[in-house]
Amino acid sequence: MIMAKSMTNVNIAIVFLITSVVLTFDTIIVLCSGNNNSGHVVCVESERQALLRFKQDLSDPSNRLFSWAADQSRGGGDCCEWVGVVCNNLTGHVEELHLPTPFVDYRDEYEYEAFQRSRLTGGNLNPSLLDLKHLTYLDLSGNYFNGIFQASLVLLGA
Repeated sequence: MIMAKSMTNVNIAIVFLITSVVLTFDTIIVLCSGNNNSGHVVCVESERQALLRFKQDLSDPSNRLFSWAADQSRGGGDCCEWVGVVCNNLTGHVEELHLPTPFVDYRDEYEYEAFQRSRLTGGNLNPSLLDLKHLTYLDLSGNYFNGIFQASLVLLGA
């Protein structure tokens, strides 16, 4: 009888241990998947809105930022999937913006015009970039922001 009771306690302990491991594993999977059903981490909504405010003040004649859509039904919901945006795989925070316009050694006026159209321009560099608290890399080289660019970079580095 003592042996049977001892075996029952061991069985209960084993079941408890297995259940704990399974629950812990499920918790890890949920945490690493950004708490959504697809297993894909999506961007933080406040950072998505900050990027949309930044785009709002830009002129983008060649439509380089076409993927930066405000309308979620058109596939613009996840800013981590947008052109030039790099997010942290675990948190969904925007960490990098790669939006350079490479300099082209143009040979004629048509190539020069194409280069000019490919540039992002704006009278004001929207301060919404300051809302991207996890931003560690920003490349806006080759674009034109009426001289405001340098001051904004200093603020981002602070």
